[in-house]
Amino acid sequence: MSLLDLLMPPACAACGRVGALLCPRCLNGLQVPSRPADRFLAPDGGVVVGDALCLAMAAFAYEGPMRRALAAMKYGGASRLAPILARAATPALDNLLRITGPAVLVPVPLHRERQRARGYNQAELIARQLGTPMALALERVRPTTKQHRLNRTARLANLRAAFRVSGAVPLTAILVDDIITTTATLEACASVLRQAGCSAVYGFSLAREV
Repeated sequence: MSLLDLLMPPACAACGRVGALLCPRCLNGLQVPSRPADRFLAPDGGVVVGDALCLAMAAFAYEGPMRRALAAMKYGGASRLAPILARAATPALDNLLRITGPAVLVPVPLHRERQRARGYNQAELIARQLGTPMALALERVRPTTKQHRLNRTARLANLRAAFRVSGAVPLTAILVDDIITTTATLEACASVLRQAGCSAVYGFSLAREV
C-alpha cells in the first residue's frame, strides 16, 4: 500500500466502501454468465459471430459490481482498477488459451483523440495485466459514434474502415476489450487482422452484456 493510500484510503469503485479500489465483497460478487451461450459466443454454440472471428469469450456478466467498476475505469479515471480486474479475469483467459493454443493479445484500440481525452486505453491497460504476450497491432484511424447507442446493423456500419494494422500481426490473436455487446467491434478488428495474414482471431473481454 502506498503512502497516499495510507493518508487517503481509496474507496471501492463499485460500492464506495473505504479501504480498497474494489472491496472483497464486490470482487467476490462479480458474476460469471450462467449460460454457456452467454459466456462463449460461437457459430456452433451461442451467438453467431462474423466469418473473421472464431470465438469470443467474456469472463463476467456486465452487471452489478463489474458494471460500476468498468464505468469508473472508463469514465472516472480509475485506471488502477485494471490490474485488479485483469487478475480476476485471468482464469477465464486461461480457459480460452486452452482452446486457442499459443496466442498474442491485441487490445482493441481507441481513436487517438478519445485516448488523449481519457488518458489511456482501458483495453490496453487490461491486456498488459493478463500475463500473456501482447502486441499493439491495430490502430483506430477515425473516430466513431459510441457503440452502446446503436443497434447491431448500425454498429457494423459505424465501424467500417475504422481500423488498420499498425504493427506486426501475430499468427493467432486474441482481441481484448472491456465489454462485449454484439461482437461488432471484435468482428471489425478481426477482419483487418485476417486480411493482414493472421490465421485465427479470437476475442476476450472482462464482461458481456447479457
